[in-house]
Parts: sequence; C-alpha cells; structure tokens
Amino acid sequence: MSGPERFSFLDEIRELPSLPQVLVGVSRVASDPTSSAADLAGVILKDQALTMKVLRVANSARYAVSTARVTTVSRAVVLLGFESVRAIALGLGVYHLLSSLRRGGEILEGFWIHAVATAVVAQELADLLRYDVPEEAFVAGLLHDVGKLVLAHRWPDRAAGVYGAGTRGSALLAAEKRAFGVDHVEVGAELARRWELPEVLQAAIARHHRTFPAPPADRGDRLAFLVGAAKALAEPLWGGAEPHRELAASMARVLRKPVGMVLGALGRVPAKIREYARFFELRVEDLKTYTLWVEQENQRLQEMFAGQEAERRRAERREAELAAVREIQGLILDGAPARDVAGLVLRRIREVVGASRVLVWTRSGGELSPLAWDGDVTPEFAEALSGTPEPGGALEAALRGEALCVVDRTLPYYERVLAPGEAAALDVRCFALVPLGPGDRPGFVLYADREDDDEPFGDDELESLATLGRLIPLAARAAPP
Repeated sequence: MSGPERFSFLDEIRELPSLPQVLVGVSRVASDPTSSAADLAGVILKDQALTMKVLRVANSARYAVSTARVTTVSRAVVLLGFESVRAIALGLGVYHLLSSLRRGGEILEGFWIHAVATAVVAQELADLLRYDVPEEAFVAGLLHDVGKLVLAHRWPDRAAGVYGAGTRGSALLAAEKRAFGVDHVEVGAELARRWELPEVLQAAIARHHRTFPAPPADRGDRLAFLVGAAKALAEPLWGGAEPHRELAASMARVLRKPVGMVLGALGRVPAKIREYARFFELRVEDLKTYTLWVEQENQRLQEMFAGQEAERRRAERREAELAAVREIQGLILDGAPARDVAGLVLRRIREVVGASRVLVWTRSGGELSPLAWDGDVTPEFAEALSGTPEPGGALEAALRGEALCVVDRTLPYYERVLAPGEAAALDVRCFALVPLGPGDRPGFVLYADREDDDEPFGDDELESLATLGRLIPLAARAAPP
C-alpha cells in the first residue's frame, strides 16, 4: 500500500477529529503580519477552555514579570508574543484533542509522559541555543511522536510488540513499517498536514529522526534538531534507561555548548516536568534518579575542570621553572658569586611556586648561617632560626637530609616534629624545609612558606623547590660566595 491509501486508517478513528476551527483561526491570525493583539485575543476568547489555558500559562512562573496577575487575553498576547501564543494554543489544543487516545493503557500513558519530558527538555535547549520562540520547541517536543499514539490506539496488540521491545532509531521505523505498513514519522507528518499546523512544526515532526552533526540554520531542521537532542536527554526520565556517563558531554559537543551549561539546563527539568504533569493530568514516576544523575554529572564536571585547571597550572609552573633554570645556569656560567645566584634562585622560587617568604641557610659544621632571602623576611626571623639547630627539631633533621612539608603546624603531630624554638619563631601554618646538597650532609637548607595558610605546598611544588634550590650548591662549587 502506498500513497494516500496508507493513511486511510486515520479516517476510521472516531476519536481523531479535525483540528478545531478556533485553533486554525489562532494559527492564521498569528501568522498574519497585519494582525493586532486584540485580533488574536478575539479568536482565543471564542473558546473558554483555551482562554483559561492561555491565561494560566501567562501567569506561570516562567512568564511572570511582576506580582500583578494577567487577567486579559490581550495582555497575555502582549506578554507572551504572537508566535508563543500560537505555539501554546496549538500544543495545548492538540494535546487535549488527542487526550481520548490515553484510554489505551500504560503504553499510551507512557507515550504522553515521554512527550511532556521531551517537550520540557526541548524548551530548555531552545533557550540555551537562543531559538527565538522556545514555545515552538515545547510544542514540537510534545507532538513529535503523535504518530506513535495513533498507531498504538489503532492497533494496540501490534503496538505492544513493537513498542514494548525497546527498539529505537531506524530499527524502530523499520519495525513499524513491518507491523503497520507506515511508521510513526509518516503518520505524524500526515496529521500535522491535515491539521494545517505551521510549516515549522510540520517540518520538525517529519524530520525529528534525522541526524544533524550540529545545529542547522534552516528553521524546520533546527527545530527537528532540538527535538532529537531533547529525546536523547529526556529518555532516562521516562524509559527507565540508566543515563550513561558521557550522555551530557556528547550532547554538549553536538549542541556546541559547554557541558556545564547543558547540565544547568537539565537541572531545571524535573521540577518543570512535575509542573506540566499536573497541568496535563499525568502521573509521573519518581524523578530522584534523574536528579541524582544530573548532580553526579555536575560533580564529575567540577572535578574534571578542577583537574584540568590543576594540570594547566602544573604546565605553566614547569614552563616557568625551565625558563628560570636556564636563566640561573647562565648566571652560574658567567661566574656570578653564589650569593647573587642564591638571590636570583629565591626570587624565581617565589614566582614559580607562589611562595611568600624564602630563605636559604648555608651550613658550616653543625651550624646554619643565612645566605640569602627574599620576600617579607626580617633579619630577626632569619637569625631566630640560625645557629645550632635545636635537638630533635626540623632543622636538625634537614641537616641529615630529611625534607619536611608542614601542612598545619598547629596539629598535634607537629609538636613532635618541631623544636620549641622553631615553633615559636614560625608564625605561619604551612611551610617547607628542603635540604640542598649530597646525601646526608647537605650544605644548604631552603625554607619557603605562604601567606595563604590554607594552601600548603603540593608534591609538584616541592619538586620545583628542590629543582631550583639545587642550583645554589652548584653555584657554590663553581664560584666562591
């Protein structure tokens, strides 16, 4: 069977009337550039139920611009806009026109839940992509699978086998053609044509199974693209499918938007679905799983961004470290005094690792003498930690070649690590001591701290301290201090 005969069964469905004239009138008036808000309001007022629905939408949280309620249709038209009112009227009108088809059991009820979920996500994505009439995306999402509803109503037994198998995409269209002689896309497109829906909605219904690698320019294709993306993102809401970890990221690539913006849009979806489910008198399952998935994806995204930011900082630090090493090596080759080299090393350490104060002592027997410092180091601070290290303290350990990174010196653990005099002299929570020189007889000890007490030095930063600090003993061997 081909041609118009394929759709002859539509004429046999008594519950499938023509689009009411008031909706046809709304569509035509809204499309007429010479029409006014009063003209469109006049058509809507001919249908009491439609009037109440438009006013209810205009007073919803999405459109409310003040505490004053919208009490006239003309005001609603001005607030919402012609295209939005047309989309809302058509969407609500067609939904209630087909509400009788919900008497087919759980399959048909499930289709409507899927339709509402897709509609909500499509509207969120339309906002994200700055589609000029997001309500069109909602209506297109609501009606995109209308062909399934009709096929399932006409042949419920066959539909149970086709739609209960979980088949999707092109395989589903092929299964429908085998079972019904037509697929739901063709049926939906025919209904949209018969109902004289706006061309952009007809196009979206007819093309929503097409694959678009990126948001297209053509308006009908763009609406179809939004519906296709919304179907993928809404599926875990209604079909019981567990959203895979890369779903949001892969859709973000297709949408050409940051994944964080996509997840932000999805985070608003469950509450809106509940709102629309009450509006359409639908029973929705618990959406906690979907909400939890969005939260987990957001957490994973934050961790990923934190990891990327940390890697970026590490790369910048390595680059700065290499540049500093080359500069300092050049100074050593020029025969600069060790004290001058040490001063440059300390300046570069502050820049590379973000240290506040840096100080290097030179060893003479069992005593430490300050060689150079940089930052807000006072002579009193340098001298307080000089001389013979206190027994059992951190500086004594450093002279044995033991490095130390203190993350919070107020912790009880460090009472056993720091000698009393060291604890009294050190006025910061976080610092590092790095021995510089061979084995267990280092000739120098490097000290570094940060004003930001909540950020101790990390492993990479300690490595940078050691790498740059080791140039001081090298300079001392190359030239006298």
